[in-house]
Amino acid sequence: RLMRDILADEGIGLGSLVGCTGWKYFGENEHPDAAHAIEIPAYIVDTLRALAGHAAVINANSILMNAADGLRAIASPAEIAYFEYTNALAADSLRQMIFGLREGMVDHELMALAGLNGIPLGCHPTLATGDHWQTGLYSPTGQIVRRGSPLSTNVCYWGSNICRAGWVAESATDLPDDAQDYIEQFAAPYFAAMADWFAHLTIGRPGGELWQLIQDQLPFDKFGIFLNPGHLIHYDEWLSSPIYEGSDIPLASGMVFQVDVIPFSTTYSSTRMEDGVALADARLRQKLAEAYPAAWARIEARRTFMADVLGIPLPEEVLPLSNMPAIISPFLLAPRQVLALQS
Repeated sequence: RLMRDILADEGIGLGSLVGCTGWKYFGENEHPDAAHAIEIPAYIVDTLRALAGHAAVINANSILMNAADGLRAIASPAEIAYFEYTNALAADSLRQMIFGLREGMVDHELMALAGLNGIPLGCHPTLATGDHWQTGLYSPTGQIVRRGSPLSTNVCYWGSNICRAGWVAESATDLPDDAQDYIEQFAAPYFAAMADWFAHLTIGRPGGELWQLIQDQLPFDKFGIFLNPGHLIHYDEWLSSPIYEGSDIPLASGMVFQVDVIPFSTTYSSTRMEDGVALADARLRQKLAEAYPAAWARIEARRTFMADVLGIPLPEEVLPLSNMPAIISPFLLAPRQVLALQS
């Protein structure tokens, strides 16, 4: 049977209003006719428009994905528990890679240390070093891991994306001459700004305030942060974000955030503490603790670690989901050296 006949038999025709859902909705700043910009396959859209009329076939992804009121913008206790599991898995993969990193490895060898276990991925794993270090989203290509070179990598399962970036080095003396103040000029200011970002990650706060905080503390001309400084994550790696210039969308209980604040410098390369965190009011925290006591115990242990070891006390509603929460090892050949705030 033709698709046209199947859809017509289901009642689609003139007078119908048809919403299409795929993977992205558009704002008026992205497309001159955002409601009718549809990203699902054209043969489906063309058939629907032939039946219902062009104007009656619209992009309906906002119903699910919008940061303000999308149905998937708020995660259930079961979803948060699953995302805690995948964050722990992905963090363990990154830890195995970082602690197994050796000068002279081929990037494929390094990626193999991640030990992916078949859980569905939210995006493909990346590893950029050597000739490709300035290009995002690179997969391994046979590059040799060399001392004094930048390196970034990630592992992303459903509901988690753990990423780290730094230098293949044991100390600043391994870095290029113009980057040997990497800690003082780049990594440390980033770490301090992210500690402040966490302090402002509170229920009810407009997302635009976090955007402005990063603009003020990590100016673009030095840190080159292009993307939203934080976004929602779900089964897909990027759902949407309430954090953008001028956003009045309040942060809400049940939102799961990717701590995705990505600096870039042609001199200092990058740094990263890209993990997942959930926002949970007292009622949601109680539900999580009662239904998933083991996950809740890990969350509490991470909160204690961030406060007592890293010097980053968290608002009570912030639940770290990753097993390497806010850990930055700037020199990847010395992974036990991590950044922390002085008390």
